[in-house]
Amino acid sequence: MIHILDYKTDNIVAFLENQLEDAVHLRNMDLEETFRFEWPVNDEKAEYIVGRNRIVIPDDKTGYREFIINELEKDADNVIAYCSASFLDLKKQKIISPTTLTGQTVNTAANWVLSGTEWQLGVTDYSGIRQITFEYMNAYDAILQVKETFGCEISFRIEVDGNEIVKRYVDLVTRLGKFDGKEVTFGKDLSGIRRKINYDNLVTSLVCIGPEKEDGTRLTVTVENEAARQRWCRDNGKHLVALYEPEPSDQTMTIQKLTSLGLTELNKRIMGAIEYEVEQVTLDSVLGLEHEKAFFADTLRIKDLHYVPPLYLEARVTEVERPILDTSQKTYKLGEFVEYSQDEVMRMS
Repeated sequence: MIHILDYKTDNIVAFLENQLEDAVHLRNMDLEETFRFEWPVNDEKAEYIVGRNRIVIPDDKTGYREFIINELEKDADNVIAYCSASFLDLKKQKIISPTTLTGQTVNTAANWVLSGTEWQLGVTDYSGIRQITFEYMNAYDAILQVKETFGCEISFRIEVDGNEIVKRYVDLVTRLGKFDGKEVTFGKDLSGIRRKINYDNLVTSLVCIGPEKEDGTRLTVTVENEAARQRWCRDNGKHLVALYEPEPSDQTMTIQKLTSLGLTELNKRIMGAIEYEVEQVTLDSVLGLEHEKAFFADTLRIKDLHYVPPLYLEARVTEVERPILDTSQKTYKLGEFVEYSQDEVMRMS
């Protein structure tokens, strides 16, 4: 069942259940979150499927997710609603003027950004004290700048009491999801898994450029990976190189910090973008997770038998697409891989 809320009052105006079709929820680590569904156009409840009305659906774990109808299609049989996550409305709820805040914690900076909006700060992890500078921007971009400045991961959620949304929370934590030591084997247990590699952004060197300082100068540093150059580059020996500008603007940037950020980014780009996709029914049967399933942002261990010697990885559930009418058809995408050698795995075991 999904709930439709009036866009002005948040009052529930309709429940959709039996005639609901093609109801699919997508969520990924890039903060893309959408929901689409179909409903018979001649049913009396179709009058409530209008632009800006809000949709509340059950989360796949606990709680609920909230969306706003932002696009509609109609044919002779159905109305098709395309909905975006309600947290994107932060773009329209507040404009931040150029400001520098000193001596900030993640709590004080986030509370400053969210004040005057429909959202409030939820769960946080302490992430030190920072200075943060905002240019003209909306509240959504500003809270993402808080996230980047303090090195947090962000999640938006709602709290429901009865049939009413009572709170909208922004969580800023060190890491979303959990890791319980779950392990899968690609090429054996998960023979039906799809493995994709994209080499478009592969490089072996980055020219890192810091933010512009008050005097107009910018720090620059070049980071390189020699092993990657020997593996991927042509015989002329030249690196595959790209520019990299860390976000956000940090006026206190040092050569050491810029180098560290550059090396972290380079390590993500020297192997190509690897992505695994697997259906929930397969993943659950392998992990024995009928009662304890993997969820968005959780971490898994993968052994890839296509490599000799075997390749050991840790990966996160970076995207979940779930038809809410048939949860067995849920699919995961896995990303954010950390590679380990066989010796490293033996030392950790």
